[in-house]
Amino acid sequence: MLKDLTNSYLLAKKEFPNITFDRHRPKEGLYIRLRLDQSWNEQVSQFDSEHMIITKEEPDLAHNKLFEWFQQKDYVSSLITMNKAVDPGKQLHSNNPYTLYAKRDVFLAETQTDGTTAMQAHVARFLDKTQAAEVQKKWDELIGTKKTSSKKVSKESSTETIFTSSTQQFFSQTDYAPALKYLVSEQRQTSIAQIEQWYATNLSALIEHIRTIPFKNYVKIFFTSEFTPLNSSNSNLFNESSSLYSWDEMYGYEYLLYTIPKIFNSNDYNQMVDGSLTGLPGFNMSMNSKKPYLEHKTMRVGAPVRLSLEEALRVKEATEWLISQPKFRMNKFSYYTDFSKSISDAAEGYFFVYVEGKDNEIQDYENVPFSKQVYVNIRLKNALGLMTKNNDGEAFVKDYGYLENVEQLQKEISRRFFRGRMNGDFLQDEPKAREKDFTSGMVALFMQSKKGFHDWFFKGTTAAIRSQFARVTLRLLEEQLLRVEPAGQEKSKLDLSGLADAMNVRLSLMAHLEGEEYTAMGNRLIEVSNKLKEKLDTLDKRKQKENADGAGQTDQTAYPEPIYVVTDDEFYYLAGQLAFYLKSQSEAQQKKGDLLGPFFMAKRSGQLKRRIEEAYHLHRHKILLKYTKLNWALGQIYGYQPDKEFQHEDAREMFLAGLFSDNWFWKKGENEKPSSEGENGHGEEN
Repeated sequence: MLKDLTNSYLLAKKEFPNITFDRHRPKEGLYIRLRLDQSWNEQVSQFDSEHMIITKEEPDLAHNKLFEWFQQKDYVSSLITMNKAVDPGKQLHSNNPYTLYAKRDVFLAETQTDGTTAMQAHVARFLDKTQAAEVQKKWDELIGTKKTSSKKVSKESSTETIFTSSTQQFFSQTDYAPALKYLVSEQRQTSIAQIEQWYATNLSALIEHIRTIPFKNYVKIFFTSEFTPLNSSNSNLFNESSSLYSWDEMYGYEYLLYTIPKIFNSNDYNQMVDGSLTGLPGFNMSMNSKKPYLEHKTMRVGAPVRLSLEEALRVKEATEWLISQPKFRMNKFSYYTDFSKSISDAAEGYFFVYVEGKDNEIQDYENVPFSKQVYVNIRLKNALGLMTKNNDGEAFVKDYGYLENVEQLQKEISRRFFRGRMNGDFLQDEPKAREKDFTSGMVALFMQSKKGFHDWFFKGTTAAIRSQFARVTLRLLEEQLLRVEPAGQEKSKLDLSGLADAMNVRLSLMAHLEGEEYTAMGNRLIEVSNKLKEKLDTLDKRKQKENADGAGQTDQTAYPEPIYVVTDDEFYYLAGQLAFYLKSQSEAQQKKGDLLGPFFMAKRSGQLKRRIEEAYHLHRHKILLKYTKLNWALGQIYGYQPDKEFQHEDAREMFLAGLFSDNWFWKKGENEKPSSEGENGHGEEN
C-alpha cells in the first residue's frame, strides 16, 4: 500500500518541491546551533540567537528562518527508528557525527565521582560508531558481504582498502558513489576529530549552561561553521565540483550514509535482480516471530514483497509525508495510473487513508480509481406544497433552492437528519447519545449509514446509500418527532415546520438518487394531496350551496355521487392531517412532538383509528359540532379498511406526510369557523 502512495507523494512533491522538509515536524526540545571553529566561551554571548525551544505549538514567526534551519537539519539527522540507532546504547538519537540528540535527563545527568559525566561516555561511544570503517560495515551488509577481515582497519585507510570489492563495484555505478567518496575523505575525518576535541574541552560547560534553561524532551545540538539555511531540496545538497564540502553537503551525505544501509527491514532478504538491489521494505512491514504468516514457505524468496533501493527510499519519504498529514481523519491523495504514455491522458484516481494519531498507524485504506472531484447540483423541491409568509404577511409556496456542491449537500443532510453530527470527516466518528437531542436510535442509524453517506460525499458513489437512504431518513424523522426537542421553536404551538422541511429535502434527495424528477413516493404524495384537496373543496361548495338554498335544506338528488376515501394512501395521509389537528388542540403549555406518540405506538389500522377517536373525544370541546370537513374526514377514517397495516413503511410515510403538510382543518372556510383559535399548518395563525 505504501508503495502505491509514492505516486501521490511524487505528485505533491512536484507541486511543492520542498515538501519533504516543510512537512517535517521536529520533536519538542531545545535546539542549539554551535560553531565547530569556536570554543563555547567564544560563542556563549551569541547563544540566545543560536538556540530555539520548539514546542507542539506553531513556531514564532519572528524566528521563522532559524526554525527552518533546524527543521531541515533535523530531518536529515533523525533516525529511521530507534531499532536502527547509530549509538549501540541508544542514548544518543542522531544519525551523524555533526549532531547530538539526547533526552533531557540523559544530557543533564549528574557528574560522576571521577569528574566525568555519563554524556562523555555516550559521546565517545557514538562517535566511534560514526567512523568510516563502522559505516562501511553496514554498507557491506546491504549487498550481502557480512564477513570482514580480522585485520583491524585504520582510520587512515583509503577507499580501496576499506571497501570490499563487491561494494565498491556495485555502488560506483550509482548515484550514491559521491557519498562513499565523501565517507573516506580527509575533511570528514578531520571534522570528526575536531568534534571529539570540542566535546572534550567544552561539553561540561555547555551542560551547566543548559541546566538553567527550562524545556521539555530533547536536547539537540547541530555543528556548523556556516549560519545559512539549508538548500531547498535534497537534489541540491551536493556540489561535486568543489574540492571541499560545505556543511549542507556534509549533512546531506551523512543522511545517505546512514539511511541507505538501514532502508530495508532486514538485509537478510536483499537480492540482486537485473543489476538492481532489492529487499524487504522497512516501513509498515516486518518478518519477525510474531508474524510468521507473512513469510513465503514454498518460494525461493521468503519475503512477501521486495522493493528496489530507490523505491524503498521513496517509500520512506512517502511514509513520513503521510504521517505528517492531519490525524484522525480520512485523507485524500490523488494519483495517476501508469497505463498511459502521457500524463495528460492518464486516468486519475485517489487514495483514502486514515492515520490514527497516537501511534501514527494506518487504520483504513481504500483505492478509488476515478477522479476525486464530486459534482453536485440538486434542486430541492417542495413536494408537500408547504406555504410560508413574507414580511408583509403574504403567503407563497416555499422555495428551497439548489444544493450546488457537495459541501452544501453534507451540511444539509447533517443539519436536517443528524442534528449536526455528520460534519467534517465523520467516518471514524461515533456520536454519543444525548437525551432530547440525539437519541440512541439516532446513534444506531448514524452508524448504520455513515459509510454510505461518506461514499456519497467524498467519492460521489451512491450505490451504498441508495438502498438505505429512504428507510434511514424516515426513521430519523420519527425519532426527532417523538424524542427530540428542536431549539428555537415556539413551544406554545405544535410546530413541525422543521421536520416538514426535512421531509421535502428527503424526497428531493430520494429523487436525485433514483435519477427521477420525483420519487415514486413523491409522485404519490402530490397525487393524494391533490385528490383530497379536490374532495374537501367539493364539500365546501356543497355546504355553500346548501346554505344558499335555504338554511341547509337541499335536494339530496343534486349530489348523486358521494365523496369517499378510496385508497390506502388517502386514508393514511388524511389520518396524519387529523392527528395533527386534534393534538394541536391540546391545552398543554408546551406542545411537543411527543403529543403524537400514541399514534406511532399503533401497529395496525384499527389501533390507529382508536387513537384518532380517543384524541377527538379528548379535545372535542374545542371543536364546533357542525364542522363539515372534519366530520367527513372522521367518518371516512372510521369507515375505510386499508389493505396495508400501519406498521408498513409506506403507510407510516404517508401518515408523516399528512402530519407535516399544511393542515387543511385549520384553514377556515368562508362560512364556518372551526375553532376559537386560529392556527394554520404548523403553528401559524391564519
